[in-house]
Amino acid sequence: MAGHRRGRDDPAWRALAPHLPLALAVTAFVLGLLSIGLPNIAPGVDVMSAPGSPVRLFFGVSEEMNLPTFFSVLTFLAPAALLALAGVLAGGRMRTPFLVVALVLALLGFDDFAALHEHLRALGDLMAQDDLGPFEYAWVLPGAVIGAGVVWAFWRLATRLRGAARRDLLLGIAVFFVASLGFETVNGFLDRPGLDGAPLQIGTHVEEITEDLGMIIVLRGALGLLQVRRARGSVALRVADRSLVEGGPDEDEEQAAPAAPATVDAAETDRIPVVSARS
Repeated sequence: MAGHRRGRDDPAWRALAPHLPLALAVTAFVLGLLSIGLPNIAPGVDVMSAPGSPVRLFFGVSEEMNLPTFFSVLTFLAPAALLALAGVLAGGRMRTPFLVVALVLALLGFDDFAALHEHLRALGDLMAQDDLGPFEYAWVLPGAVIGAGVVWAFWRLATRLRGAARRDLLLGIAVFFVASLGFETVNGFLDRPGLDGAPLQIGTHVEEITEDLGMIIVLRGALGLLQVRRARGSVALRVADRSLVEGGPDEDEEQAAPAAPATVDAAETDRIPVVSARS
């Protein structure tokens, strides 16, 4: 009897972690404030403010391999994992564009971790051919070519989506590249003797926070592609837009169809799949 009651207790499909993007956005701002604030509240204390001090190395957004870098990498890997999962659940011809974008985000996360883009400066100098003068961040020139490929992959996926998920994926990647290429270019011109003080410091923090916000918007779009249904001891996931599922019903058709009565076998009432591709 308990098994049958549990089988009939079938909660509705709900949005997946709807408050997570806001929490991550707040975290991005807090990390930025710590990075710019901690070294400046005690300028006379070396452990807080000196170049190479523990505080600067651990909290500074302009440094690598620290807390802000760890957070930034997570903002890449989280939507990558969700988009890969959405592709597996959707199946069919939708699987490839989802997995391509997921792979691109994972590679961007690895680049952020290892700072591989900074090794493109020599190539950027060749592309600039001294037209830009002394330009510290010349890597943005070959980076723009790579960025075009990333945007193309996102566009290929977004054209098959609709609604808020499509908007967030395109808006998020646009915000990210405005920061990583546009703001970085401005910072490159500021990174010169006489200008590398407060303007460069502020510009660097604005750039890093905006990059994180762009990826958080992408994450919001990825979360919007999935729905979750929780039951006692188990969780099921599905693609929110049922028209994306190979052979699945269109959303309008699904809403118009009368709900069929649930028929649950007694041996299966306590077994809810961890991942479900279909409703």
